[in-house]
Amino acid sequence: MSVQEPAAKAKTPVYAYYVVGVLMLAYVFAFIDRIILSLMVDPIRADLNLTDTHISLLAGFAFALFYTVLGIPFGRWVDTRGRRNLIAFGIALWSLATVACGLANNFMKLFLARMAVGVGEATLAPAAYSMIPDLFPPHRVAFAMAVFMSGVTIGGGLAMLLGGMIVEWAASAQPVLPLVGQIAPWKVAFIAVGFPGVLVALLILVTVKEPARRIQKGATDEAPPLLSVLGYVMRHARVYAPAIFGFTGIVIAGYAFQFWAPAYFMRLHGFTPGQVGALFGIAFAIIGTLGVLTGGAISDRLTSKGQKDAPIQVAMWAAVIQAPLFVACYLNPSALWAQVTFAAALFFASMFGGLQGATIQMLTPNRMRGVVSAIYLMTANMIGLGIAPTITALVSEHFFGGPLGIGKALAVTAACSLTVGAILLAFARKPARDRVAALEAGTEA
Repeated sequence: MSVQEPAAKAKTPVYAYYVVGVLMLAYVFAFIDRIILSLMVDPIRADLNLTDTHISLLAGFAFALFYTVLGIPFGRWVDTRGRRNLIAFGIALWSLATVACGLANNFMKLFLARMAVGVGEATLAPAAYSMIPDLFPPHRVAFAMAVFMSGVTIGGGLAMLLGGMIVEWAASAQPVLPLVGQIAPWKVAFIAVGFPGVLVALLILVTVKEPARRIQKGATDEAPPLLSVLGYVMRHARVYAPAIFGFTGIVIAGYAFQFWAPAYFMRLHGFTPGQVGALFGIAFAIIGTLGVLTGGAISDRLTSKGQKDAPIQVAMWAAVIQAPLFVACYLNPSALWAQVTFAAALFFASMFGGLQGATIQMLTPNRMRGVVSAIYLMTANMIGLGIAPTITALVSEHFFGGPLGIGKALAVTAACSLTVGAILLAFARKPARDRVAALEAGTEA
């Protein structure tokens, strides 16, 4: 079932906001399970006798390998079949895999469990990117995407806040689990955050319906063959290439920050896991969420005024502003000013959250959105998540003297990736305006 894109600005039903709220909740748990490892770098290193490079492989490559490889088949599923059931399956899988991380007793078992987390999480974003534009009119899509993407900041904040509290509690309580016995505090954190995600999977199955697809003027309701989708992207590479790689530049800085910034504050400024959890939890949940929603709101306002490249424009300027703030944070000898510049940088870094999805959707016909979203996510996450943490660790180890050089390595990563990202997004603006105009006119699908 599908409907043609309405020309008028119809009211958005309350149910649409409920669905995007549930999808945001799913993303909260996805990000908790994805990044909680970053709070426990040093305990895991000590317990399993690992190096920073080993840890970066667990955080990045192990997760990103199947997260990116399975993106295209899951994206194809999104374009041709139901999206709700796929999301529910993925949530259950990554939640149980997170529990398995807490039961791992060596590097390889933890690596395999992290891979399974990546498989599960590969289902969510392509499906949500496809569903949300079917629930909201075009002038509300960027903000709806921002609400969904606020799961990143809320989830990141809760991962840090709850993770820090759980680790410190487990270190003092030394809990004994049924059938498992006494385990290390970092393992308790994985188990504690993994199980609740299964309830979110059930919530989606019970309360969310598969939405009708909203088809653009002149476009077909049938999903084209995969080669046709790839051909569409290649024909319009002038906009897709700089947009995808521009957002990827921003993602590189973000993932390097999310994984290594907690270690930076603990190593360079003497923070405890609980202090880092409180700082990052409050900052992500409040400042980060405000940043995501602000970016979406500004983009929607510019879109309503006729600026067809609004998401790209807002993301570009946010990258320009955040770069010097991140560098100032990483190189600041004062713990107070490092926190202040971190908070300011986080606001602008979070603004792009809903803009990446809004950009892909505005450039792409409905029945191609799953695969094109997967292409973007594959690129951004393989480079950003799969490589950025490891590159940052290698720069620290080989150029800045090891663990205490992590701040300088982060500064280099942020400055380079954000500069390249902003430049590429600038190149994407004009072809994006042309592509959106063509799709709105129905002159080319």
